[in-house]
Amino acid sequence: MYIVNFPKNKGRGVEVLKVQEGSLGHELELKPGDRILSVNGRKLRDFLDFQFLTGSESELTLEVLKPSGEQWQIEVERDEDEIWGLEFETFMPRQCANECIFCFCDQNPQGARPSLSFKDEDIRLSFLYGNYTTMTSITQAEMERIVEQRLSPQYVSVHATDSEVRRKLLGFNKPDHLMEKMRYLTGHGIELHCQIVLCPGYNDGAQLQKTVFDLAELHPGVTSVAVVPLGITPFHKNRDILIPVTDEFAASVIRQVEPWQQMFRRRFGAVFVFLADEFYLRAGFPIPGKRHYGDYPQIEDGVGMVRTFLDGFNAAMKRKWPRPKRRVRGTLATGKLFYPILESCAKQINEKFGTELKTVRVANHFFGEEITVSGLLTGGDLLRSRDSFAGEFLIIPEDSVNYEGYLFLDDMTVDDLSRKLCLPIYRSGRKLADFFKLLFEDIGAANAPKSYGV
Repeated sequence: MYIVNFPKNKGRGVEVLKVQEGSLGHELELKPGDRILSVNGRKLRDFLDFQFLTGSESELTLEVLKPSGEQWQIEVERDEDEIWGLEFETFMPRQCANECIFCFCDQNPQGARPSLSFKDEDIRLSFLYGNYTTMTSITQAEMERIVEQRLSPQYVSVHATDSEVRRKLLGFNKPDHLMEKMRYLTGHGIELHCQIVLCPGYNDGAQLQKTVFDLAELHPGVTSVAVVPLGITPFHKNRDILIPVTDEFAASVIRQVEPWQQMFRRRFGAVFVFLADEFYLRAGFPIPGKRHYGDYPQIEDGVGMVRTFLDGFNAAMKRKWPRPKRRVRGTLATGKLFYPILESCAKQINEKFGTELKTVRVANHFFGEEITVSGLLTGGDLLRSRDSFAGEFLIIPEDSVNYEGYLFLDDMTVDDLSRKLCLPIYRSGRKLADFFKLLFEDIGAANAPKSYGV
């Protein structure tokens, strides 16, 4: 999920934060702090409006409010290759008003940072970052905006197409006419990717079948459906009415869905409905091959990540890497779910390159030990496992820290953890080639850095 620092509402239009030297914005004497109120008489709600309204027009009229209160009207004749060079303020995300019984935002421990509890329900974030929206409160104006500005694809949290089941899952009391909304969008050429959070006893079994086949009726507008398992922490306020996902349940879901996938492949040329990697890992089933996932439409929802990793690992192992100039002896930390795969890969690296890599399964104490994914490990969880670490460095999962790469979900920094462990800490890298480069060209270099918090 994409997390932002939410700005205060500063008034109409959209504020300019930076202006690139030599750009069209600089030539027009736009400055940081200016607010662009309208383009050709159409008021701006956010930077997406500005991009849309200025995208194809060559003759433009901008209404600009200066910090002094002075209002400018700027006439612009813009060539196709001219860039505006403007950086705008971040918009305030629209907040979700649902009370989903499975929502992870309601499962945070006391003292967790407030942003972890913020529930966004914003079509703009769905388009920009792949955030899911339920569309329970989407307005006709918002749907028209999606169509007009081609904010496609959109990512939709469906969970169930039976209206009563969906209401129970999402915690609202009136019909939301989801299928009609989706028909409107797909009928206007908008691509939709859908999600089902599978909650045993609610939307599994026959309800899952109904939901998947209802959505298949909207193909190719609905391009893909991801089924992901419910996650429950000890802090969940609805824990008493939810049934945890078990390994046996995961296996039963795979057996139920596999025939549908084969049928959809024949009908659509793609499996259409994808299961999260967690189902296969928990059931002990083989991860499907690359062909199964096509162009990986739901990878950010944990669908196909393991296959991507394994294919990347196999390709990296075939490359010619320089022999390390110094001993490479350290620890790879991960969550319970991914541990068997990472341990197997580490053994292969050790056998081929003479490294001494130890894989450690780190328990999640921050969210609870039932949470087994590596991306939700915190600095405190890693610190608790310190007695299991061996060697001269620690490699942590890339997705356990924020985009800037230094802060865990418990607000401990990588530098803080490094100092407490007295070990250099490295992030694993988004690509396998980056991981091997880290091992052999950075850590394994003769002059490898030995300071903490690398």
